[in-house]
Amino acid sequence: MESRLLGQEWNKTRLSTPFSLKTKKEEAPSDSQDHDSADYAFFKEAIYRKTGIDLNLYKQQQMQRRLYNMVERAGMKTFREYFEFINRDENEFFAFLDRMTINVSELFRNPEKWQELKNYILTPLLAERGSLRIWSAGCSYGAEPYTLAVLLDQISPGRRHILHATDIDRKILAKAKEGYFTSADVKGVEAPLLSKYFLTVDRGKEAVVNPTLPAYQVKPEIRSRVLFQQHNLLADRFDKEYDLICCRNVVIYFTDEAKDRLYQKFVASLKIGGYLFVGGTERILNYTELGLDSPYPFFYRRIR
Repeated sequence: MESRLLGQEWNKTRLSTPFSLKTKKEEAPSDSQDHDSADYAFFKEAIYRKTGIDLNLYKQQQMQRRLYNMVERAGMKTFREYFEFINRDENEFFAFLDRMTINVSELFRNPEKWQELKNYILTPLLAERGSLRIWSAGCSYGAEPYTLAVLLDQISPGRRHILHATDIDRKILAKAKEGYFTSADVKGVEAPLLSKYFLTVDRGKEAVVNPTLPAYQVKPEIRSRVLFQQHNLLADRFDKEYDLICCRNVVIYFTDEAKDRLYQKFVASLKIGGYLFVGGTERILNYTELGLDSPYPFFYRRIR
């Protein structure tokens, strides 16, 4: 739920005297560095207490860079000031979550992978199991779960399935439930599917001037098939017995340790024979150790 980061740079080696070369490692930390470290540590702890989000599980350089940009944009000088700001203003807090989670997505993103999913995974699973239990983890503003809902309706029209969609950002989930998308969001949707599953939003001349405005809305009968819920992948419990879990372009900012734990939990949440579908930059190198095989690139099947 799309998705979808600034550490302190190493200073250049400094020559303090003609005969004394000190590297960064050998220098004692300055008072400023100590203050910056304590300031960021305070912020991480405060965010964890408020949201349950453990920033230590994200790659530090990328996350700290992204957060520092937010501090500057808000006109603050320290992470402590920034936390106090978002803690007293709910709108700013949700804006912080939105910027932190990088909500970038589109329907049928990487269409060839969705075609593989339809032909080689969903169709055989439906033939074997009748109805499916599916989870879109990190669903952003809804492009992925609505793509899944359309595919399921194509393969098994009228049949009911369980389709969960979760994200940590409550504001983006509210947007996802409405099912609005811009022209750019639906550029990968074939024309027959666009006319069958989407309503055109009349924005008049305004839509021409501002292409970021919603141009389409998912039809109510498709929206009703997706259950959206807030969920923290790094902290909350996982449901079980899924036939398919989609988690694409979500974990790229997590530490390797956090990724390993997350993939273990995903595997435990799959039925035997169920699939995990990941993003194009998220290959699972130790998938055999996790009890998976990989019949197609970026698709992993639980075999034990």
